Amino acid sequence: VGAITKQALFAPLMPQGRPFRVSNASRSRRKGIVASSLQELSRKTLDSFVISSGKITMVLEEDGTVVDTEEFFKSLDDNTHFMVLEKGQTWTP
Repeated sequence: VGAITKQALFAPLMPQGRPFRVSNASRSRRKGIVASSLQELSRKTLDSFVISSGKITMVLEEDGTVVDTEEFFKSLDDNTHFMVLEKGQTWTP
């Protein structure tokens, strides 16, 4: 009973992560990444794709729309497909 009461009264402090798909600019590598914020997604993408420059742009894979605000990120569906662009790279269809 105590565990059930604790679960009902105390919501998790960390927001639940959501699943996303991320590919590189050439679409030759794809990764599944779970993140609860755009900052977390960017950080995990840097680690997962071993990008040391630290400068990336996250865009929607389908049309190249830049995702640069938390508000826009939160409006996207689970399993949204992102493309990570490093400095000098551009989205191509």
